[in-house]
Amino acid sequence: MLSLLGASFMKHSATRSRRQFLSAAAISGIGFFQNNLAWSGEKTPHSVAQPYARIDWEHSRQIGSVSHAHCRSQVSLDLLCRRQLKHLAISNYYPSVPCRPDERSRQYEVSQDFAMVTGQGYQRGSFRWNEIIRDPNTGWYDSLPADLQQALPFKVGSPCFSQIPADVILCPNAEHHSMTDSSGHFNAVGSNFCSGTFDARGKYKLHSHGYPIGTDMPWKEAFERMLDALEVSDGGGVTLNHPKWSRLPHSHLLDLLDFDPRVLGIEIWNHTAEMLNGKGWSLDEWDAILATGRRCWGLAVSDHAHNSDPGFMGRNVLLVNNDTDPQDLPAACLRAYRNGDYYCALNGDLEFRRIELDAGSIHVEVSEPCRLRIVTARGVVHEQSGTKCTWKLPIEAAALQQHVYLRVEADGVDNQERLFSQPFRLT
Repeated sequence: MLSLLGASFMKHSATRSRRQFLSAAAISGIGFFQNNLAWSGEKTPHSVAQPYARIDWEHSRQIGSVSHAHCRSQVSLDLLCRRQLKHLAISNYYPSVPCRPDERSRQYEVSQDFAMVTGQGYQRGSFRWNEIIRDPNTGWYDSLPADLQQALPFKVGSPCFSQIPADVILCPNAEHHSMTDSSGHFNAVGSNFCSGTFDARGKYKLHSHGYPIGTDMPWKEAFERMLDALEVSDGGGVTLNHPKWSRLPHSHLLDLLDFDPRVLGIEIWNHTAEMLNGKGWSLDEWDAILATGRRCWGLAVSDHAHNSDPGFMGRNVLLVNNDTDPQDLPAACLRAYRNGDYYCALNGDLEFRRIELDAGSIHVEVSEPCRLRIVTARGVVHEQSGTKCTWKLPIEAAALQQHVYLRVEADGVDNQERLFSQPFRLT
């Protein structure tokens, strides 16, 4: 897998067609400066601070985080924790429910307190599946195959987790899917919104009897429900998962991002998608979005990969001030996601120590010698090796506008680690 990923890194770091397209489009100005604010449409545009503007790098903690990782067992949790990941926004589905420390195996096969009901919409209440399936008047127990009949009644199993390290934060999150008008999968980092059922493959016929497996609602309604259920008002938000694997068109990605400032960004790396069909990278999609002048944070995730590959790749490194009160740390981590105060990494073997844009220059420092790149809409505009990098932005307004945005990449010398800063908007 590492050799495959190494080849993939080189492929994407050397992609000329993307750079040529972005450079030509930036020079021509076609469509890039229609909206210099972060969001457009019917909603009032919001001004957004640049990433890291609030961060004192010398007095900040770097906290390894997952924004998309499926985990419903102690073994799975241990695999995440062994890699020094401390902030776990676990993103389970079937059903899509935020992970809780006291969750028990198979509990959602027995009951849940939410469901989408055909003809009635999203409902809160008690849905006891044993009773619903076996109801003598409205149930469908007799139509199930014999082996599935024998599986009923469902029973709650043992706790999913026997030991959660004291320094690990479980953050509300879930992966929502099956919208009526979008093929996308979306995480709601920091949200308590729930959707779907346990019946992932329809074996128990819940879907055919009025209980859809996913959200079964338009994406805008689903997004509103996710955002309304955010635990911290100024932190967290919606992420757009594996856009290349989901085949999300560029225009749809823009619509999703324009919906609300709390739609954070896209996954630029998804290890599971890379393992399944080689569509783990979405750098082209990211740069095309950034070239429009929009704000779009990037995320790097393992998804399911950590459950089958201990060397899984993908994490977000959150920057939180050292003096943050321990009780405020969960909220501070969510604010880091909202504000873009984090960077993406594959392994966690290399660190950004400084990324500052001031006095017309970008200044970068890393923990070990590596290959550093400055990327804008014109492509790679500066490269050098070492632990520090500085690039001076053009002084002329016309020249500056052609770059549109700026982001930093760092490659480890072994080609197995990559870091990605969040983008600075220059327009």
